[in-house]
Amino acid sequence: MELDRTSAAAIAQGYFSTAAPLISLGWGISGFVYLSPDALSVVKVHRHEDSFQREVDVYRRLRELRITSLHGLTIPKLIGHRADLRVIHMDVVSAPYLLDFAGVRFTPPDFTDEVMESWHAGIHEMFGPNAHIAYAVYHTLARRGLYYMDLRPSNLNVTGLPGVQPARPAEDE
Repeated sequence: MELDRTSAAAIAQGYFSTAAPLISLGWGISGFVYLSPDALSVVKVHRHEDSFQREVDVYRRLRELRITSLHGLTIPKLIGHRADLRVIHMDVVSAPYLLDFAGVRFTPPDFTDEVMESWHAGIHEMFGPNAHIAYAVYHTLARRGLYYMDLRPSNLNVTGLPGVQPARPAEDE
């Protein structure tokens, strides 16, 4: 059975032992994210076991490496997890941040040249003059055996990072 928004919300409410509706912070391919009732943490309810386990493994590796931020980007800290519910419990972060490790690979990607060209073009399109930040994150994690390919502004938010350039130059009027 595919996990839908209603089921994910019920799982998150059960995890927090509340019947009150929770604020949804977002959703994606890997799952749904909800703010805790006290607004001090979040849970991600995963759709699939493999993405859940991968994300837990990445958080464990980051903890072992003592990485809590990267290039000025805050990384959420793992508070706990429940395999039976496919729930990851993390602290709340605000921009600038790096999050969503469900798609991380532990081996270098083996994509065709065309796929890699498209990936690079997407990074330049999404981050513009700040693409170097996305590449710095990718290369720093890759040196540690974590290949983070899901570089997009909702996961890598550079807002407030010193030296960030506007994504689009202001047009002359």
